Amino acid sequence: MAASSTLLKPQARGPVEGQRALPDDPPAPPLAEDVARLASEVRLERVQADNRLRQAGSSGVMAAARYLGTNNAPAANLVEAMNFLIKSEVNALAAADASEVRDRLASALSHPHGKVRASAARALQVLGPGDQRTAFLQAIGDPETRVRWAVVRHFGDYPGDADRAQLLILLGYLRAGTEAEFGRLDADGNGEVSRTEFVRGADEFARLDKNADGRISRAEWLEPVDSGVRTDVYQILLRLHEKLTPDQRPIVYNPLSPAGEQQDAITGWQAWIDALPKDR
Repeated sequence: MAASSTLLKPQARGPVEGQRALPDDPPAPPLAEDVARLASEVRLERVQADNRLRQAGSSGVMAAARYLGTNNAPAANLVEAMNFLIKSEVNALAAADASEVRDRLASALSHPHGKVRASAARALQVLGPGDQRTAFLQAIGDPETRVRWAVVRHFGDYPGDADRAQLLILLGYLRAGTEAEFGRLDADGNGEVSRTEFVRGADEFARLDKNADGRISRAEWLEPVDSGVRTDVYQILLRLHEKLTPDQRPIVYNPLSPAGEQQDAITGWQAWIDALPKDR
């Protein structure tokens, strides 16, 4: 009986190391495939993929970031890739790599799927937008509420990320054009304002050109931004006002009213921005 026990005893095997493969083991899949497996319906595959990406260190993080540029990647895969980035030490990466991660997240803010844009906004809120703060701030105009809320939370918590240029962008979302302004810009009198006739920046032109046909119609010029967007913009402005000038009373603005009826309030906010220190 003792002899049988000895014969049937399983063969001893040393500890398994995450970075060591035995000769008969299949090769590990490419990191890009592991990123895709983060959204697998099989829990074991998700766990194994996550483990391999984390064992790869910065290479795993960059694989997740670069996956965001994969053509025709399913929305669920992109969301899981960004969830992985949120839980990663992006700020510990080399500066160029950390910048690339944020660049790719900012690009995802224009994805047609709302869940992808919301995940990108959430990632930039958690990780910080870095050099992409203007692109992140402009996501305040997104129709997806979760995208806008991430922007509100970040700039409310970190008002130092909004300088004078960002404040003017915010104010632009509250402003609606008037007939007189439209007439002055429409130099050829054809009822539309072309890019060459528009004297402000390209970003504001793109925001006003709602159907992206390269021309701003009279209706687009006079129509205010959606009240939900203006409400979120106003929340950021109130928070920044509280942080930057706590001894002053903020200008009252009703985001539910047509922006064209709020010119006095908008003028007041413009004066507040103009009065801030020049290094803002």
